[in-house]
Amino acid sequence: MKYWFIIVLLLWISRAQAQVGTCEPALAEAFLEVGNVRARIFNNGGLFWRGSPHAYEVPKGGGASAIFSANIWVGGMIGEDIRTAATRYGPWEFWAGPLDDNGNPPASCKQFDKIWEITRSDLETFVRSGDVSSNLKNWPWHLGAPVIDGDGNPNNYNLQGGDMPALLGDQRLWWIMNDRGNVHEASDTAPIGLEVHASAHAFAHPGFIGNNTFYEYKLINKNSLPFKHAFFGFFKDSDLGNFDDDYVGSDSLLHLGFTYNADNDDEGGEGYGTAPPAVGITFLETIPADADNYDNNRDGQIDEPGEKIGAYGMMKVTGGGAPNGEPILGPDYYNYMQSRWKDGTALLAGLRGYFRNLTQDGALLNREVTRFAFSGDPVTKAFWSEFDSDGEGTPLYPGDRRNALSTGPFTIGRGDTVVVRFAIVWARGSDNLDSVSQLRKDVSSIHDFADSFYAPVMVESETVHTQQDFVLGLDQNFPNPFTQTTTLRYSLPQTMQVRLAVYDILGRQVALLVDAQQEAGIHTADFDAGDLPAGVYLARIELDFLRFTKRMILLR
Repeated sequence: MKYWFIIVLLLWISRAQAQVGTCEPALAEAFLEVGNVRARIFNNGGLFWRGSPHAYEVPKGGGASAIFSANIWVGGMIGEDIRTAATRYGPWEFWAGPLDDNGNPPASCKQFDKIWEITRSDLETFVRSGDVSSNLKNWPWHLGAPVIDGDGNPNNYNLQGGDMPALLGDQRLWWIMNDRGNVHEASDTAPIGLEVHASAHAFAHPGFIGNNTFYEYKLINKNSLPFKHAFFGFFKDSDLGNFDDDYVGSDSLLHLGFTYNADNDDEGGEGYGTAPPAVGITFLETIPADADNYDNNRDGQIDEPGEKIGAYGMMKVTGGGAPNGEPILGPDYYNYMQSRWKDGTALLAGLRGYFRNLTQDGALLNREVTRFAFSGDPVTKAFWSEFDSDGEGTPLYPGDRRNALSTGPFTIGRGDTVVVRFAIVWARGSDNLDSVSQLRKDVSSIHDFADSFYAPVMVESETVHTQQDFVLGLDQNFPNPFTQTTTLRYSLPQTMQVRLAVYDILGRQVALLVDAQQEAGIHTADFDAGDLPAGVYLARIELDFLRFTKRMILLR
């Protein structure tokens, strides 16, 4: 009898926690556009489209969009109930604002219906002149927007004391959402009880770095019960230029789902023309993995201590209401995030991946269960891709492609937090398939240097000081990471013999920038990487008997 009472109590708590608010849909939007991408950002769980116009334009100003629409999906279990916050094209299932300590949404979400921005220019202007921009003044640190603590007090925001918004890249957008603001009309489940701190950032760099955008979603469980066997998904309707000639693919080792052109001519007014690009999303390994008897981070070990999750699987999402069609209700979304079709059947390698009751000569076709759709190499036509759907060179008919990449499973205990990071990567090669090769190369570089892409930027004053104010040393190169050239800045308190050289990670000198006697003051030296391969390099300055070293990252 006691056990039945406990079960009923837990169900009552779960249902009580399922209450929702009466918030209006979130309407704020902003543009991430400091680099070579112009992306329309929303605070409702969706990205790039909420009615015309859609905007994920690469290159910025070029007239062609690489992605039509995208949405985050979250699904898992609260008690015995499937809970999801997910949609494809709306209505959206996140609302502006935080949840209180009891998991309740705001009485009104309008005051939180904003997307806050911070840029490198905001910080540089402040440290040089003391002028406080509206972005700096209004940074919502009290809602959890990240701050670099400069005054030793983590419970305030004191610009004059050295506190600064935690800038990522050259432009960072930040917003706060919850999934309890109103009824989940799209997935038709009770809410999860999540508060989400989200951000998007980009770099004002030419070439590879400026072609990509980066995202971070901090999920906080405000439910009274743990959120178990949870997944985070990213649904993408690419429309890569011209919408009706696309293919999709995946690469499990790179935690990548991508879209590319089926031929070398992306025709039409919205197309990229010849040598069309490829675009993909890659999860970065940030979430601690559950013990699931699976090598989540692809390092050859299963359930090792500290194992982190990358991508769990990638599903092609087709239109229509068939069992392998678009998800409609919460369990459909949850199945897709677990690399299963709507009816719960497994994804099987070959053709379109759906083989319910398909037999040949009285036996089930010998198909491998997989979690990554079209995981072969379209460049070499190896294994299973849309160029070779059956192992005999039969291509699928290209068209409007959508896909969903997921990460999980994970558990968020009551009051606990997990952080999901991913990047959207755009690459263009000499033809449509070389674009896939270049995309993989760029994604690999992002994984190699992921910590650098998410490291807060420190902006220091460049005001000219008097000689007695000079501080001896070598500043960090800028930009860092860099793709071809970077600048090193150093200061001398008096005339000194200077030797400034660059070394590879094995200690071999690859460039000598300065070897001369120089007068007191601030000096700069430019380093051109030439044909050096991507990697970590060390800039070392020798000043009489003193030495200083800075770590630099070269990307290709």
